[in-house]
Amino acid sequence: MRRAIAVLAALALPLALATQASAAEKEYVTLNTEGIKQALVKKSWGPPWLGKVLNPEVIVKDTGVKPEECFTRDKTIKGFKSSSYGYSFMEFQQSKEGHYIDFQEHLYQYPDGEQAFDAWTDLVAKAKSCEGSHKHYIRDANGNVVGETKVVITVREGPVQYGMTSFIINEDVQIIEEMPDGAVYQDSADEISIWSQNGFAIIETELNKFVPKYKKFTFSDAQISTAITMSLLATQRYHLTALKTV
Repeated sequence: MRRAIAVLAALALPLALATQASAAEKEYVTLNTEGIKQALVKKSWGPPWLGKVLNPEVIVKDTGVKPEECFTRDKTIKGFKSSSYGYSFMEFQQSKEGHYIDFQEHLYQYPDGEQAFDAWTDLVAKAKSCEGSHKHYIRDANGNVVGETKVVITVREGPVQYGMTSFIINEDVQIIEEMPDGAVYQDSADEISIWSQNGFAIIETELNKFVPKYKKFTFSDAQISTAITMSLLATQRYHLTALKTV
């Protein structure tokens, strides 16, 4: 009899373990504004080799925002509107006069994974239309056109993370003469923009860099690697915050 009970107990053990494992499965949850803030890349994670962090800013909204890309074209591309949104910004102090670099993160959260993936599929399809050479207008702080130049945009596949591919957009603003008075650096900066999708969110990270002279794509190899690393960090931060045991 004891032997029979022992055998039954042994057979029941895997079932008990399976039940416990099932109860501990992880699922993505909708982040509130505090959760989105927690998921964003923080000032303390700003790469010190880019310079001292200046003017950090975080904005979180419980209302939706449309993903937008390719600002240096006459017409930007826009994706499906999210249900909530988070933004992180940090500028890096530069030793040379007139040089500028910043990091930005945009986190677009959707009501569920299906809607996030639909929005992602739409955005990937639209991103290819950014490619090519385009006329680019440089504006001042008031939005007035103060110069005109050319921008070359390339789109390519980025790293795979959590089973999802990303894509990278490089915008090379080719300045061939001295910048006009009043020009806004950010409006004439080269940009590396990396888009990824995970759970209920689409995440964009970007580095923007301006140097006051012509230089074909201003980013160094080390800065390009940094941009990719910051993208992986941002996606990981969201993943670790939103994927919960339920």
